[in-house]
Amino acid sequence: MSSKARLTVDMSPEEHMYLKLACAKLGVSMREFVIHSTFEKIEDIEDEWLAEKARETLDKIESGAAKTLSWNQMMKRLSK
Repeated sequence: MSSKARLTVDMSPEEHMYLKLACAKLGVSMREFVIHSTFEKIEDIEDEWLAEKARETLDKIESGAAKTLSWNQMMKRLSK
């Protein structure tokens, strides 16, 4: 048996009509649109988070607070 979770979103009748019309024009259900849009936004947020972490790591490397290894050094470590 497959379990599902439900989410209820309150909106004004005008917002609901606008969403319904936009989805009809796009040829997708409101459910499909909301789920797709939500996960697209989550992916954008994750991308921003990863980019920030990468910037922090590069800053640490450039400042000397973090060290890097050459490819050969890493291969030696992995083969131990």
